Amino acid sequence: MPVVIWEFLRQNLTKIKFGKNFCLDILFPKFCFSCSKEGNWLCDSCLEKIVFVKTQVCSTCGRISETGKFCQPCLRLLPERRNLSGIISTCYFEEGPIRELVHNFKYNHILELGDFFGQIMASVLRENLILEKDTIIAPVPLHFLRQSQRGYNQAEILAQVVAEKLSLPFEKVLKRTHRTKRQVDLTGNARRENLKSVFEVCSGKNISGKIIILVDDITTTGTTLTECAKVLKGKGAKKVWGLVIARG
Repeated sequence: MPVVIWEFLRQNLTKIKFGKNFCLDILFPKFCFSCSKEGNWLCDSCLEKIVFVKTQVCSTCGRISETGKFCQPCLRLLPERRNLSGIISTCYFEEGPIRELVHNFKYNHILELGDFFGQIMASVLRENLILEKDTIIAPVPLHFLRQSQRGYNQAEILAQVVAEKLSLPFEKVLKRTHRTKRQVDLTGNARRENLKSVFEVCSGKNISGKIIILVDDITTTGTTLTECAKVLKGKGAKKVWGLVIARG
């Protein structure tokens, strides 16, 4: 784990601890998702097993790339990627307890994990990117029917924490106009076709000249973030970056 990030976690451990309500902890004790030890959703020893991204890469081909920018060969192959400056990842999805934590945060209503992930994402973003003037933090939107069923948008929770920790404005700038199939169930061209003309800038939002950090939980091919960036750049955004917990 990079020294700076570990120091951040050590100094803020009391804030990241998940036991906030003594009575609830007694009635409904928490168990570590990784090793089942009682006390917290993630115990101290399993916390140390999280593998942080030390060097950002092009999310298309995996080549080492400063701040997660797409490399030139990939941009020539997929020119639509030019709308997205790059994708900054925080952790490795397949290593340590991250997969289990993300699943429980996203599908099992363990919203306290959003605080944990958001603080780490804020630290990694600060480490990798110079935050310029007119930068805003925005979530990748869910369709309102899916959000109603789930009860929340996990990307929105993460974006709010990141914005708070970095003292940057949080705004919901995009909406989904159609309910689509889940990206995780699709591959290749089907992912791109699934998201065509799905996103719109919210009514009344002026994003001209803004630098937008788009927050999501997991990215696999970068298709969702790329489609969002295309819409935002089309409405005058200066730059669009992706920020995620991990690459799937």
